[in-house]
Amino acid sequence: MKSIEQLLTKADLHFQRNEYSQAYDCLRIAGQSGHLYAALDYAYHIAPNSPKAAIDYLSALPDNSKPTVRFHCLLISRFYLFKEMNYELVSELVRLASAGHAESLIVLLSWTEQNTSVYAQLKGTLGRHNPNIYRQLFMGDPNYADVSTSLCEDTIITTVLEKQTSLLNKTKTAVDSNGIVCEMSGVLSDIECDYMLLRYKSLLQPSMVLNPLNGNPMKDDIRTSEVAIITNQWVDWISREVEVKMSRMSDTKPQHGEPLNLLRYKDGQEYKPHYDGFTDTQLKQTSIIEEGGQRTHTILAYLNSLSEGATHFPKLGITIFPEKGKLVSFLNVDKNLALEKQSYHCGQPVFTNEKWMLTKWVRSNRTEYGTLVFGSNCK
Repeated sequence: MKSIEQLLTKADLHFQRNEYSQAYDCLRIAGQSGHLYAALDYAYHIAPNSPKAAIDYLSALPDNSKPTVRFHCLLISRFYLFKEMNYELVSELVRLASAGHAESLIVLLSWTEQNTSVYAQLKGTLGRHNPNIYRQLFMGDPNYADVSTSLCEDTIITTVLEKQTSLLNKTKTAVDSNGIVCEMSGVLSDIECDYMLLRYKSLLQPSMVLNPLNGNPMKDDIRTSEVAIITNQWVDWISREVEVKMSRMSDTKPQHGEPLNLLRYKDGQEYKPHYDGFTDTQLKQTSIIEEGGQRTHTILAYLNSLSEGATHFPKLGITIFPEKGKLVSFLNVDKNLALEKQSYHCGQPVFTNEKWMLTKWVRSNRTEYGTLVFGSNCK
């Protein structure tokens, strides 16, 4: 049998030649031979179309009892298979969290802020097992040392499922009389907001706009922020949860989404008035057609609260200031998929603080990104 190193080298050669089937077959064998990351690459390659097969593959690995393997089986179940949190899934997350598994603890923290005692127990477990991660998320707060109670599985499960129900029952509020702009407060938890900022800010680069002539990204003074594009190679459980909440709030399908954008505005940076929907000329471009077509919706998530840097819709006379955890969605097109002229909007400049937010654009059809991250089942 070939060594793992030989299999990985062969996989790289196949990728360079665009021989993807052969490349992933090498990763499959390397994973079965003990290379964990090759196994995960293969599992996520087949998960969009065959989530059960991906879970079965990971469950059959020699090291299938490792927390990382168990966690990714749960992730695939959550986003490709079940589409919801359920008792069995949360119960396994609690078992992993009790052993100090950082990712499981962060997922549970994101669902349990409303229960002070449960939240404190989870914080304490994270602090004891993963002090560096704890310090980053909670800015060095040492209070976890005062909480030593072991995690109560039933209480955590109940708290998570109650939170899920409350979010599913939340209703959005129309900001204008035609329902072009809608908002919903308190959708993202503080830990989700803080995590997204900390996790992805290292990817920040100068923001771009699409060239109206060829659809290629270009710099323009209309948009002076910094952006981190969270492509499928960077997504994780928390970022997927954020996207699911965005899609539900906007009544769209996550499979139709573009990658999330993390944005930072500072020192007078802004996004001058513009439309997010594509023009008729842009819609004739092959790259836009192949990647889902028209941008029908935009969803914003504010990661901090400010009294400046508002999202302003001049034709509607609407101004929305950043509020941590709030989602705002708006239509870019009308019922005939023609550009919605009243969606003209801007991100006003900030001068005294930094503004952090997430932007998600949704297309009229399925995107490659959306399928890779959420599977081919659009239910």
